[in-house]
Amino acid sequence: MYSPACKVTDIASLIPQRSPIMMVDDYIIEDELNCRSELAVGADNMFLDETGRLSVEGVLEHIAQTAAAHIGYLHRQAGETVTLGYIGDIKRCAVTGPLPAVGTTLHTHVTVISQVGDVSLVSAETSAENNPILNCRMKVAEG
Repeated sequence: MYSPACKVTDIASLIPQRSPIMMVDDYIIEDELNCRSELAVGADNMFLDETGRLSVEGVLEHIAQTAAAHIGYLHRQAGETVTLGYIGDIKRCAVTGPLPAVGTTLHTHVTVISQVGDVSLVSAETSAENNPILNCRMKVAEG
């Protein structure tokens, strides 16, 4: 079904978002429940705050798109259509470090905890330069 530790750089084939809101540069599948992604924070990112750092909302959007890329990858491998998705809920969200500045690369790990129908509950951790930034649980729904 998939090749473990397979890196996908054609993110547009996995998620419906397009520039300027695409928030994943590279996606790496580890297995059916785990994936990683990277995002280099650019000066043109629409989620920069007034201090020039990526906002919490931007980090959360990056996490949601990582989860969506994982779902899209699994659909594509099964020969199914990649569907639209949306954030259904965010819980246990903790900002654990400074928000990233322009030029910083985010590293995110997402684990699917459960899936019921078209709703996936994921746990996510985002870091930059080996420093944790944010962790949360998020429901991502297809629809």
